[in-house]
Amino acid sequence: MVIKKKLNIIIFGATGSIGSFLLKKYFEKNHNLLLFIKEKKKINNLIKKYKSNESQIVKYEKLDFNNPNDFKKKFKKNKNFIKKTSIIINTVGVQGEIKNFFTLNLEKFYQVFKINFFSQVLLFKNIYQYIKLNKNMLIIMFSGGGVSGQRQNFSPYVLSKIALVKLVEILALEFNNKNIRINAISPGIINSKMTRLILKENKNVGFKELKKIKKEIVKSKKSLEKIYNLINLLSKKKGKQISGKIISSRWDRFDKWNSKDIKRLISYDLFTLRRNQKK
Repeated sequence: MVIKKKLNIIIFGATGSIGSFLLKKYFEKNHNLLLFIKEKKKINNLIKKYKSNESQIVKYEKLDFNNPNDFKKKFKKNKNFIKKTSIIINTVGVQGEIKNFFTLNLEKFYQVFKINFFSQVLLFKNIYQYIKLNKNMLIIMFSGGGVSGQRQNFSPYVLSKIALVKLVEILALEFNNKNIRINAISPGIINSKMTRLILKENKNVGFKELKKIKKEIVKSKKSLEKIYNLINLLSKKKGKQISGKIISSRWDRFDKWNSKDIKRLISYDLFTLRRNQKK
């Protein structure tokens, strides 16, 4: 699947495993890019590799994801780019402590929610004024392991991601402009900083999870390609009816979906956190 039309694409968190992979892909396809990154040092490193040219815009912004005023300032500065954007991708997230719930540090617990959930609330509250009239926009957020199943000792991460997935579902209903679609992707196991930390500090990680990670991490490159392919599907005509869903790029056979599959997907509570039932 290849996006042929030149698009404006925004990536929040373009330096992590997923963000940097998608940045490289979209840059090679000659799309215009607006990249929001937390650390100035990482921006400087990226500028050496990805620069604007006569046919392509690449813009960088340092953003404090916990500062409402910084969101307002940076979005206002880039409002012309944002208004013409076709895809927004947000990969920002932290894992937090890997511990039994009753031994967690509450301040650290709260910090995970600040990044994984409340920063996303700030994003939407501040960007909506610039995208509300958009005629064709796809927003991609990222779910995480344990959102739709059990995952012991990861409660800060899992609970904050569940809140995010429900926000995705609510926004899909409450965007007054139905040309704006939003979905959450569950990426599976990626060779990321989070995953490497689990392998390094694994005393509170179950044996089954460690075994699964070691088995799946070698497939990380394929998993990243599947994320890219799923975003492409959701951005095209075939996927334009899909919104408010949580879709696994690793396990869901989206590449095999036909029109009947998609009609069934949007007619039932499939790919949500609710029990399946017809709408």
